[in-house]
Amino acid sequence: MYNALIESHVGGWEVAFVLLIVGYILYRSGREKAGKIVHMLLRLMIVIIVVSGAWMLFQFRAGEVLYYVKGVLGLFVFGLMEMALGRARRQEASTGFFVGALALMVVVILIGYRVIM
Repeated sequence: MYNALIESHVGGWEVAFVLLIVGYILYRSGREKAGKIVHMLLRLMIVIIVVSGAWMLFQFRAGEVLYYVKGVLGLFVFGLMEMALGRARRQEASTGFFVGALALMVVVILIGYRVIM
């Protein structure tokens, strides 16, 4: 069970990373319909990440504070992703949100792999 949760969580982050970049590029290039499809897929991945992450946190890592910090930072990443793609869809300035989401996502992934402790 634990391996399935880890694989779905890690795979979800990897796919979310790619979908964020692809969705941003599609919205910025004016392909709104394709961008909306990618955006909805990204939201599905967010649900998978949150459910698997919460399950692992409360089932296996309930005593480790660093994982709670990772969870909160992960929620901030999801907020920045939505802000970046929403503003890109409306053709507003969104580069800061996009770069912020990518940078914070890298930090969250490094915490998950225990590179940052």
